[in-house]
Amino acid sequence: MEEQEKSILVCLSPAPSNRAIIHAAAGMRHDEDELLVALYVETPENSHLTRQDQERLQKNMEYARQSGARIEVVSGADVAFQISEYLRLTGIRRVVMGQSINSDSRLFPKTDISDQLLGYLPGIELHVIPDGARKARYHFRPDEDTSLRRITLDTLICVAVLALATLLGALFDRLGFTNSNIIMTYLLGVLIISIVTSHRAHSLVSAVAAVLLFNYFFVQPRFSLQAFETGYPITFIVMFLTSFVTGTLAIRLKSAAKQASRTAYQTKIISDTDQMLAKAKSREEILSVCSRQIEKLLEQSFALLEPESGLPEEQEGKTYFPIQARDQTYAILEIDTGTKTLEVSEQSILLSILGECALALENEKNVREKEEAALQIENERLRSTLLRAISHDLRTPLTSITGNASSLISRGSSFDEETRQALYSAIYEDSLWLNNMVENLLASTRLEQGQAQLNFSTEIAEDLIEEAAAHVRSISRNHRIITEPETEILPVRADARLIIQVLVNLLDNAVKYTPDESEIRISAQREGDFVRISVADNGPGVSDEDKEKVFEMFYTGSSGVADGRRSLGFGLALCRTIVEAHGGTISVTDNEPNGAVFSFTLVSEEVNMDG
Repeated sequence: MEEQEKSILVCLSPAPSNRAIIHAAAGMRHDEDELLVALYVETPENSHLTRQDQERLQKNMEYARQSGARIEVVSGADVAFQISEYLRLTGIRRVVMGQSINSDSRLFPKTDISDQLLGYLPGIELHVIPDGARKARYHFRPDEDTSLRRITLDTLICVAVLALATLLGALFDRLGFTNSNIIMTYLLGVLIISIVTSHRAHSLVSAVAAVLLFNYFFVQPRFSLQAFETGYPITFIVMFLTSFVTGTLAIRLKSAAKQASRTAYQTKIISDTDQMLAKAKSREEILSVCSRQIEKLLEQSFALLEPESGLPEEQEGKTYFPIQARDQTYAILEIDTGTKTLEVSEQSILLSILGECALALENEKNVREKEEAALQIENERLRSTLLRAISHDLRTPLTSITGNASSLISRGSSFDEETRQALYSAIYEDSLWLNNMVENLLASTRLEQGQAQLNFSTEIAEDLIEEAAAHVRSISRNHRIITEPETEILPVRADARLIIQVLVNLLDNAVKYTPDESEIRISAQREGDFVRISVADNGPGVSDEDKEKVFEMFYTGSSGVADGRRSLGFGLALCRTIVEAHGGTISVTDNEPNGAVFSFTLVSEEVNMDG
């Protein structure tokens, strides 16, 4: 509250001198942190300012914004009361206004707004700036359509309502009712005319016509505009004033209802904008929401421009609004104001929409940057893991190859034949593993990036299994690899080379993770439109924790490996990539009574045996 009490409120208006008043208010601030509020009270009449006054008001508001003021708009019929209520709610006590902010009524002049404001809040610090334009008046355009068609229609309505009131008065007169009852029918008619017609001139003319009609038809002597009784002139005056006041009140209520309806519609636009922006995820969706809501608010054509080098230069009939947050411009709104100037309430709602849009764009940018940062961190983690895995897992076989080769070079002639063959075999096995690892890594990378082209053909599952089993048997003679016979021919759609690689990797995995003399079984069976191929072992199995991660790259499980060195987790990750590229799935389950079963599916093919 103390900060608000130090703030300054300056009143906005379309007056030519309002710019000087804003400048004076800005100069009253003791420091830059002191809040300056520029308040505009939109009355039912002010919503129909002429284009010239609207343009001047827009320029005054823009000048206030450039002076560091926060623009606020309130609505109401009593300007002084609305200002006092705003001051009461915000706690602001310093007010700056000009002398020209007075009533524009020519018939019934009212007290200056400054005097009214002091009456509402005697304790405020009020600065009235003499501006030399005290007698300036604002000109208002008509509330509604003033075309000839509309004027003709309203005139016919007036004639019809007054005629109906006269007929009803004649009926009352025939039934013996008093003149006061007949006067009430005319008052009702004038009230109806004020509500239905578009311009207050019809209400005024109807009030005069009602007095004349009553005098002509129902006052002695009838069918003349004379009145013998002395009290009738007073009756006519009271009747006219009553008709005029009721008509004026009806017009004000109608204007207030229209303003309330428009305010409710604009509030709904802001509420809908918040909800729609909350659901928008990308920059394109956010700008699309902003465009749709602006289209609902404005009647002018507009465009959303990409920010290039700040706001474009001012052009005749064009108005620009930046969509920005924290000094960063995300887009620029260009509005065509050649045919219609923005009203104050429209501009206030528009700025709210643009502010919400800018905040949503900033949040989207922050989320995108966080995702990019997280992706970069993940890439760095993968690179670090790869380097760590390569440096750790390749050091042992490379050291073995280097050591064995050095021994053969330096002392090969002193070794017996059996020792030399053992060294040759060790070098061959280590180099073969290194070659397979590099091939697996390259194949997995090509498949994930979509660079490898699959050569699909119809293959028999049993043939693929036999070729993979024969390859593994030739390099691993300490395990029993058994292929279970198929009860039917199972054709599949596959790239034979890659599926054999999957089977070899699964068999190698089973050999590494099971002790010598273990039994490994390969089988295939039909499952609907797929063929499932399974590799089962009777080793220690796979824990539930490892089952969800065993197909991830670089993951080697928590149980270690049989030889303690070949633990770079490429094989199973490559298997998953190949199988998914074939439109199948791969999984691991428990084998009974112990061990693990790795299985994958391939699309089944129909083969014409008659051909």
